Amino acid sequence: MPEQTRSGFSFTKLIVSDVDSLFTFYHRVFGLVEKARVRQGEGEFKLDEIILGPEGGGYAMATLVIQRFPNRPIPEPGEATLGFIVTDVDATVVSALECGGSVHRPAHAQPQHGVKVAFIKDSDGHLIEVVEML
Repeated sequence: MPEQTRSGFSFTKLIVSDVDSLFTFYHRVFGLVEKARVRQGEGEFKLDEIILGPEGGGYAMATLVIQRFPNRPIPEPGEATLGFIVTDVDATVVSALECGGSVHRPAHAQPQHGVKVAFIKDSDGHLIEVVEML
């Protein structure tokens, strides 16, 4: 019997208004680094994207791809909720505010689930759930 190809979650693509501005937000708030930059296509298919991931993680770890199609309208924020596990929710919220983000729902502990959670928005208005394990 042939060996099955292993598969799993690999990436999330988020369409944004300005890839450079959103790169700065996700780098400063979550420490993600640029893995690759892609600029290609013409007309409706013109694309500018940055592939982000953890420092030294390579492509074996899940990545966040922020992309812009300059010749297409930008979808309304809210098409997805990104989730990050962080070591300090309160510090992450402060960092997000300093980088042009906003608070959607303040941090609150949920001891019955062993977590502290806040919902923030990036500088483009995309929803992010940040979770600290208690």
